[in-house]
Parts: sequence; structure tokens; C-alpha cells
Amino acid sequence: MKERIKELGYWIEDKLKDLCGEITPDKRLTVILIMLLLFTILNLYFTFTSISDWGREQERKDQIKIEHIRRLELERTKPKDLEFFDSEIDTNLPDSIINNVNPKQSYG
Repeated sequence: MKERIKELGYWIEDKLKDLCGEITPDKRLTVILIMLLLFTILNLYFTFTSISDWGREQERKDQIKIEHIRRLELERTKPKDLEFFDSEIDTNLPDSIINNVNPKQSYG
């Protein structure tokens, strides 16, 4: 399949080279300028018609409606095996830690 596509591309390229080879350089320049003019006119036509359609009522109805993202309503349930995360934190230090701290100890 790839070979057929390549062969078709080479065939089209050869035909274009044959057509352009027969044209004089002045005619080539004329053809290029005419094609450039036609494509520019088409581009401007599509651009201005799309801009003018924005304001029309029917076009506004056909456009996609954009809404703000709404908050997703989820049911809040706690898994029973993770209840320890919501338990109160014990801020009292154990006696073993309090007794090992000696503020009068010198370090060197």
C-alpha cells in the first residue's frame, strides 16, 4: 500500500514537472501570481464571513454553549478501616520523652 502511494506521488510530481517545464518563466510567474491572488481572495472571504456570522441570531444558536464547571456532588462516606485518621491527636508527650530531655546538659 505504501509503495502505491509513493508511486502515485512520483507520478503526480512528474506530471507537474512536465507541465511546468513547458511553461516559460514569465508564464510561470503569471500563474503563481494568479494562484496567490485566488487563494488570498478565498482566505479573506472565509475569514470575513465567519466573523460576520458571529453576530447573527441563527449562528449564535448553532454555536456550542459554554457553561461554567459545576461542583460535583459526592456522597461523603468514611471507610471503617480508615477511622483513625479522623481521631483526635494526643498532644501530651509520654513521660519517657519528658524525662530524657535535660536542658542543663552541655554539648561540648
